[in-house]
Amino acid sequence: MIQYFDIDNFTLSNGKVLESVRLAFTTQGKLSDTKDNVILVFHALTGSHMISGDFTRPDDIEIPWNDEMTKGWWTDFVGPKKIFDTEKYFIVCVNYLGGCYGSTGPSTVNTKTGKIYGEDFPDISFFDIEHSQRKLLDSLGIRKLHAVVGGSIGGLMALEFASNNVGFVSKIISISSGNRVTTLQKIYNLEQAELIRLGRNKSNDEKNSYLALARMIAHKTYVSLDLLNERAQNTTKFSNYELDSFINTPVESYMMHQGAKFIERFDSESYLRIIGAWQKFQFPEYKYRNLENVKVIILGVDSDVCFYNEEQEKLHEDLQNHNINSTYKLLPSNKGHDSFLLEPNLFKKDIEKFLL
Repeated sequence: MIQYFDIDNFTLSNGKVLESVRLAFTTQGKLSDTKDNVILVFHALTGSHMISGDFTRPDDIEIPWNDEMTKGWWTDFVGPKKIFDTEKYFIVCVNYLGGCYGSTGPSTVNTKTGKIYGEDFPDISFFDIEHSQRKLLDSLGIRKLHAVVGGSIGGLMALEFASNNVGFVSKIISISSGNRVTTLQKIYNLEQAELIRLGRNKSNDEKNSYLALARMIAHKTYVSLDLLNERAQNTTKFSNYELDSFINTPVESYMMHQGAKFIERFDSESYLRIIGAWQKFQFPEYKYRNLENVKVIILGVDSDVCFYNEEQEKLHEDLQNHNINSTYKLLPSNKGHDSFLLEPNLFKKDIEKFLL
């Protein structure tokens, strides 16, 4: 069941104040009497709090939606007897501040003006997202996390959250992530941000075209070429008379369909705020000393071209150089970055053992 948590006068890291913040979140499992079985999950860039189970479009709020969202994005990983066993653990997952699935963001109403924020929604940082979630956990009476988990950019936030909340986190599970924003990723983010900027003050169709193209830029880093070609074979030819000379194989149609599906389920200004927060992320060396009593496991896949294996190796090396208890595993997969969404059996053994 989707729940909501409200915060008054939330100060962002840039000094701006949001008069009213609402966070949409879900919990799975039962909180133990000692409240020591809690796992906080930071979702990926366009994920949500709808982590596991079946969902229907909420009646009480307007959010972007398509059929892909009827099933929780980590249903194969979270649940009874699954990797994150809800018979043992209490799983908390929150839609990010700045998101578009029920938490306060560009598509919600500014309580000061009574109008949709839109472009006026302020820039945010990963710290702001993390800080808002700590306030939620405090409201639930949670004094320590058994683990914090994140895949992709969620792994960056899991790392920073643990460092900024000294003594609050016992274990970190970082999946297909790292500890920095690479030069290549900064370029990808900039390209996408510029497209969304160009789409402002345009018709809805034009704005959606820019967002779809931004998504295509990102999507090619999420799946391996093997998986992309495999998926493309089942793709219906995409009809676009202006691009007919370029849409000659299933691959082009597949990429066009990815962009078209994405505009149904995400808000362009939310996308801009979250990749903007990603662009600004830094994890300075002094923050490692806050992790001295934390155990860390870093999991990567050998076909990832979003967070390359060098990023996991760098994180592991930095942790070890600061005497942090860190384990690194490189796993074989032909599915690329998105393997952490697709292949529970690939990660099952290492995560279950680490959580004990």
